[in-house]
Amino acid sequence: MKNLLILLLTSMSLISSAQNFVLPLWPEGIPCENNLETGIDERASIGRVVREVHEPELVAFFPAEAQRNGTSVVICPGGGYTILAWDWEGTKMAEWYNSFGVTAFVVKYRLPHWESEDCRDKVALMDAQRAMRLVRSRAEEWRLDPERVGVMGFSAGGHLASTLSTHFDYGDPAAEEPLERFSCRPDFSVLMYPVVTMDTTFAHMGSRRNLIGPDPDQEAIDHFSNEKQVTAETPPAILIHADDDKAVVSENSVNYYLALRRHNIPASMHIFQGGGHGFSMAKGMGSTENWPLLVKGWMEERGLLQPKLKVLIVDGQNNHQNWPEKTDILKEQLEAAGIFSVTIARTPAAGEVMDEFQPNFSAYDVVVSNYNGDDWPEATRRSFEQYIRGGGGFVTFHAADNAFADWPAYNEMIGLGGWEGRDERSGPYVYFGEDGKMVRDDSPGRGGHHGHEHEFTVTFQDTLHPIARDLPAEWLHSKDELYDQLRGPARNFHVLATAFSDKAQNGTGRHEPLLMTIHYGEGRIFHTALGHAPYSMQSPGFIATLQRGTEWAATGQVTQEAPKDFQRK
Repeated sequence: MKNLLILLLTSMSLISSAQNFVLPLWPEGIPCENNLETGIDERASIGRVVREVHEPELVAFFPAEAQRNGTSVVICPGGGYTILAWDWEGTKMAEWYNSFGVTAFVVKYRLPHWESEDCRDKVALMDAQRAMRLVRSRAEEWRLDPERVGVMGFSAGGHLASTLSTHFDYGDPAAEEPLERFSCRPDFSVLMYPVVTMDTTFAHMGSRRNLIGPDPDQEAIDHFSNEKQVTAETPPAILIHADDDKAVVSENSVNYYLALRRHNIPASMHIFQGGGHGFSMAKGMGSTENWPLLVKGWMEERGLLQPKLKVLIVDGQNNHQNWPEKTDILKEQLEAAGIFSVTIARTPAAGEVMDEFQPNFSAYDVVVSNYNGDDWPEATRRSFEQYIRGGGGFVTFHAADNAFADWPAYNEMIGLGGWEGRDERSGPYVYFGEDGKMVRDDSPGRGGHHGHEHEFTVTFQDTLHPIARDLPAEWLHSKDELYDQLRGPARNFHVLATAFSDKAQNGTGRHEPLLMTIHYGEGRIFHTALGHAPYSMQSPGFIATLQRGTEWAATGQVTQEAPKDFQRK
């Protein structure tokens, strides 16, 4: 009971007005558990100081909802592996990150100085790795980008951050413990006057002694000399140091920076003339006071402060049996653009009760449909209509234009569709004549057909549209189905690209629309009829138009550069 009371009081005393909650790192049992009682002291110059950590924790600080950009950082306060400068190098930094939209987590890690000989070189890294896994495991819930989770460390906390950056794994998908399935690799590092080496030439001897003991062997020295552990997979870093730092000399930063350069890893380093050691925000310290601007600028240059567009891929049923593989490809290709964060919403299987399928469409910038199956619940339909009409983006992919033939609003959204009973009542056939003009043909007949799979040339009818701008006017597409005889309302509808449906391939002998845009209320829709099979989705033209069409549907503009690897006609 006494220990429980101490634990509760300790957790409560670490709560500040800006933080949201405290999470234990090891709720199911602490490896290398000690018998310490965590202590907290108040120091006039630097605020709270934590010592003798018993239960490692992660303290979360969230920015205002409207400011969040999806980037997060795990902060490791310094203190020579003996104490944690909790406010000076922890909570103050978290609040600073929050001011420009970054979610911050201060980690209360165990301190080697107080640990047994068997555990002292393990516990801090163990806790930091666990913190990274925990953040990634909750990324969707907290609306974070799991590929923009960084680490920041000060002094000995900088050693821990650089150790985390050089001693990591990508998670074990087969691990029994769920958190162990997540990567603990930081995506970027911010190292503040860091201890980096254990080599006596430049080491901070107090940190070295606390971590690896008074008489370590060479293997331990090399293992924790992080300038020697940099590889091509080490994350990018920015290093901040003062030239007059007598406690942790600036060669620690210099040698880590040079190791990053040798491996062609993006890095930046700023060594100020003054500041000494442990300067935190460096208020009143001349030019050293500018380090926060430099770090923020570096993060902007690396694209870490621009919110990613939130994409929801809907699947779960499809007449194409390979739909799960195609969803994975869509997700991979969109994420490869670097501007999308992708979530998947999967319906129940065909014939199962659909009532619980009610995605929160409004939480996303754009919805991508890889779905063709049972009707959605009426409430979900209404929610989707409201979302698009109110300005949400929508991408309909290949057989998604076969879906929902009896849902009028959906057919207006996609412009043209096929199969599932579509006929002249659905709207006209749309194709291009030999004179290059679009034809709306009200002839009776079923909607939807394709000939044999084959390679074909895609021709942009509008080369000035943001999706098409700077792309080749004609390009060779991979083996695919070439949809023809599509018909539908075709209102507020624009054909971006067509392909000739060759009669020799059992086609129509007409130029058929394959890439289209539609406006529905305030919403924007990009319709691609390409992508029958995984191999059809590998052409540079498919990838580029998917990425650019999705960005346009979400924002009304395209910022991505045109790729250089198009297979031109």
